[in-house]
Amino acid sequence: MIASKLDKLDLSGNQPVITDPSWGDCVDGFKKADVEMGSAFHSKVGWMNKAADIYLQDNNKMLGFVGKFAEDCEVSYDYASEINRIRQQDSGCTPKNFSHITWKAILSAPKELRKDILSSDKPVTVSEVKEAKKGYKAVQEDESNADLKEKVESKEIKPVEAAKIANDRFEKKKKEMEERDNTFDLVEHISSTENYEIGVVATNFAASMEQLISKFDGDQVTDQIYLALKEDVINIKIPALHKMSDILLELCERLPLTNIKTLN
Repeated sequence: MIASKLDKLDLSGNQPVITDPSWGDCVDGFKKADVEMGSAFHSKVGWMNKAADIYLQDNNKMLGFVGKFAEDCEVSYDYASEINRIRQQDSGCTPKNFSHITWKAILSAPKELRKDILSSDKPVTVSEVKEAKKGYKAVQEDESNADLKEKVESKEIKPVEAAKIANDRFEKKKKEMEERDNTFDLVEHISSTENYEIGVVATNFAASMEQLISKFDGDQVTDQIYLALKEDVINIKIPALHKMSDILLELCERLPLTNIKTLN
């Protein structure tokens, strides 16, 4: 329905009014107008290209071209400079399926990505260009996408395809993280040996015992360890104490005090 309504529109300014348009009507109408504006803009770029050729032929130089063209066309120098920059950026391309705003977004994309986007026969929106740029940046910079970068360099896949795959990977990881059970398992956390080496922990324990006994009075040590253990909110310190006591008793049997001078 909206297509039939929009097909009747023209750029003369005498456009029929769509009665009670829906949100979809508004979106589709804007997209169609955006593409039409893009076609008009590319026509301007084409005329400027032809004018540049004539100016060069007549003057054997390009110096002063933009100022002369802006003055004769009765547009600002800044506007003429912008169009001139765009036509020089990709003078060999004639993308008729991009609006002016989309075209400006494409200009900041890496050359190989820009070339791939411009080769498309389908209309491309600003948001699609931004997504492609974001994905291609991930291809170039994220090590997890090194395979995509290699495939692009070997021309196995094109930049736009690689960017889409990179974006899909990111969204998949994001979804997995959102769906992951965020319940914190305290017991699992305490019992986990990740980032711990038993040799290092045992050496530190032995060093702590040595420092406590060699530097402090036995009663002080007992009192301070008691204070450190008595607040056992998660019921792990005191069980650990008794388990450690068994281990220490066994070690005392294996390492008797014979011929060893005690410190305290």
